[in-house]
Amino acid sequence: MRHPTDQLAGYVAGTLLDRDAAAVAAHLSRCVACRQDAAGWRHVAEGVRAREVPAPVSVLVAVRARIAASYAGGRAAAPPAYGAAPGAHPVARAVGVLAYQWRLVGWRVWGVCAVVLVAGLALAASASASAEPVLAVVVPLVAALAVAGAYGGDEPAIELIRATPTSVRTVLLARLTVASGAVFGAAAIGSLVLSLAGAGGAGGLLAAWLGPMVLLSAVSFALSVVWRPAVGLSVALALWVLRVLAASGSLDGAVSGMVGALWQTSWPTLAVAAAMLAGALAVAPDLPSPRVARLRS
Repeated sequence: MRHPTDQLAGYVAGTLLDRDAAAVAAHLSRCVACRQDAAGWRHVAEGVRAREVPAPVSVLVAVRARIAASYAGGRAAAPPAYGAAPGAHPVARAVGVLAYQWRLVGWRVWGVCAVVLVAGLALAASASASAEPVLAVVVPLVAALAVAGAYGGDEPAIELIRATPTSVRTVLLARLTVASGAVFGAAAIGSLVLSLAGAGGAGGLLAAWLGPMVLLSAVSFALSVVWRPAVGLSVALALWVLRVLAASGSLDGAVSGMVGALWQTSWPTLAVAAAMLAGALAVAPDLPSPRVARLRS
């Protein structure tokens, strides 16, 4: 059943087309959770209307004078032209969206990730053998923490995010890009420093953690979007614990082989991660908000 989450604000405001409003009304008649969400939108609308301040008389006089001047001589003035066509400057728009997502990620998330990553790099630098096994365990864990923490599925402004012109998919993808991109950049710099210090080849160090990082990020992201961040992080941590146990020889040979196959930078691993990301982004706009999901449970 598809929930009209993206249409509830318009339905409450009375801006939907008649056929869309009728479809939403029919859905609300049988869906308690969406009625709760619509009630929240009505509460927001009432709060906004309660704080509306009438425009000063001088402003209304100026507007009327401007309109009268545009029709002077019996001919209306030409409408103003937009500075850019819709969809123009996509790079600037993308940078702006990413910059705002960076601000919305809490400092605690970045702090925890930085501490874990620095500790992991220090451990890898002090390892007597190759640093690759250490990085293969530490970097994916940091990525899972960053993605789950950055998603913020329980944030109070999720309804407003859904109502903005920027789509839910774009916002989620931007948040994922910021979180995983920051971890990737820091881990890549750390790997280069370790390589220069003689801890291993740069390519081998990068390959040791790139595939597992992408996989755990996809798991954390997909489950955070579909369910909630705590679930995404829990499943990612469970996979991480399996990898640690497999590396220590505590698992059965067959299970250890399966975990080892996933924990590699290979096309199958990247394909699985890409499929999970695509699936989460595909269903994201049709999912109810986390608050509604809690009401259902």
